[in-house]
Amino acid sequence: MKILIASDLYEPHISGIVTSVTILQDNLKKLGHDVRILTLSNPHYDEDGEHVYRLSSFDASIVYPNVRIVLPGNGKLLDELIAWKPDIIHTNCELSTFVCANSVAKKTHAPIVHTDHTVYEDYVNYFPLIGPIVKLHLPVIMRSVAARSAAMIVPTKKVTHILDRYRVKIKTVVIPSAINECFFKEHDGRSRSAIRAALGIAEDETVYVYLGRVAKEKNITELLDFACTDALPEGKILIVGDGPYRKTLERYVRKCGLTDRVIFTGMVEPKEVPGYYLAGDIFINASLSETQGLTYLEAMACGLPVLCRYDPCLDGVIVNGENGFVYETKEEFAAYAARLVNDPGLRRSVGECAKKTVWEKYMPETYAKACEKLYREVIENA
Repeated sequence: MKILIASDLYEPHISGIVTSVTILQDNLKKLGHDVRILTLSNPHYDEDGEHVYRLSSFDASIVYPNVRIVLPGNGKLLDELIAWKPDIIHTNCELSTFVCANSVAKKTHAPIVHTDHTVYEDYVNYFPLIGPIVKLHLPVIMRSVAARSAAMIVPTKKVTHILDRYRVKIKTVVIPSAINECFFKEHDGRSRSAIRAALGIAEDETVYVYLGRVAKEKNITELLDFACTDALPEGKILIVGDGPYRKTLERYVRKCGLTDRVIFTGMVEPKEVPGYYLAGDIFINASLSETQGLTYLEAMACGLPVLCRYDPCLDGVIVNGENGFVYETKEEFAAYAARLVNDPGLRRSVGECAKKTVWEKYMPETYAKACEKLYREVIENA
């Protein structure tokens, strides 16, 4: 098949959408398909491989960090894709590249499959003046996307329920995104020791790891509040990643007197990420804004026990007390944290069970084959 994958976000940007797109791209190629990427220009990156098409765009970071919006004048590039004549188009964002991909679809009659990656309701606080208006129009936007698509992929049933609430009428298929192959390799203890040494953490110290985008909707302040009390036993808190909320959190850490416990690493190279999970003892997360939560799966694949706030996206993923722990109250968090800290055997058994769960369900090839199956069904029905 000739498959065009469209996404506003692509390398070198680091996000769950980019991870999903690049995994799908690589593994569809392994299955023998001709895959091309339609994305937005990046003035600071010129290392694209073959068949990556970048639309002229401008920086709209004033709206949200790393956001870019397409510019007019991309006709020649789109004409090249129209001449290539894709069999199917897989869109992953609802803005710039979706509009351009829709133009290609109209000219080639290629059906569109769309993946809904984002719970946009959790991002409206970034637009204090127009946030309520944006939230009001989200159902209209998603119904418009659905009207132009033949099917929609959602990573979890949580997203299905949101689309039902928006009255989106379309064939919806749950296909969980996969995680990178580097998380499925057996690792020795060298990464753990090296990273701990570099950060000044003793081998016998308990390390809690949060890894992901540092943004307000990730609810990291709740974890810091737990650290101010006995809810989170003594130990270092490793915040791995970067984002628009980092400076605010750093001020909050100073205000709470946690500077000796909290370490901000900033952004790390993707190939180094497994080492940061392995440097920890317990993965913690309080987010309620995930559609799937790839970092939870990455931590689990590395054999790290996870302790996170309950969210519907975790239904069918974490079995409480077996392959991780989910909490809904501060008291539950404190009880689970104490059990994990005081019982190394429990940490090992939960971590091994977590690894088995992810290794069985979230392999890159499994994800690509599920998408491939849907593509064939959509093409046949079209």
